[in-house]
Amino acid sequence: MSDTALLQKSPILETRRLILRSFRENDAETVVSILRSPRCAETYLLPDYPTPEDALPLWNRLRDLSADPDRFVYAVALKKEEGDRLLGFLNEQTREGGVVEIGYVLHPDFWNRGYMTEAVGAVVGELFRMGASAVRAGHFEENASSRRVMEKNGMEPIPQTEELDYRGRIHRVLYREITREAFLSRGGEDRRG
Repeated sequence: MSDTALLQKSPILETRRLILRSFRENDAETVVSILRSPRCAETYLLPDYPTPEDALPLWNRLRDLSADPDRFVYAVALKKEEGDRLLGFLNEQTREGGVVEIGYVLHPDFWNRGYMTEAVGAVVGELFRMGASAVRAGHFEENASSRRVMEKNGMEPIPQTEELDYRGRIHRVLYREITREAFLSRGGEDRRG
């Protein structure tokens, strides 16, 4: 997955409303619900999980990767005084030549509230602190919500597209990215450790 060494990720990232952290055992039910959600599977590449038990191996892998400081996986949780509530997660898809591609998914109960825009913003800043030269993400052409998350975080279209056969349909995947220079010109901080 990695050909470029980055600094280790911060164990916790905080935004105004969110905390990005490692998964906890009590997150399992929510993660399995996301992994089995037909609505999430429309836009986040997921295999079919007929039963909750079928999704447990992926849950276990995500949990373990999120605890590894060299792997870029974060649980996204809503801050609450009585304890946080898991909303979704973000993860590294690829890392090549300093360019990190991320993916993200949010439980449908929390769509259209700006949570993922906020989380992606924190992740973009963290990846640049870690030494990435650019952050990239892809979305199905018809997924306007994901495109808006990327746009609000300064990601511009790049001339990379692909056709993907997923769940019996051909989807056109469009990519966007933001470079370190563009991030800094938008007022982002260069917080390299």
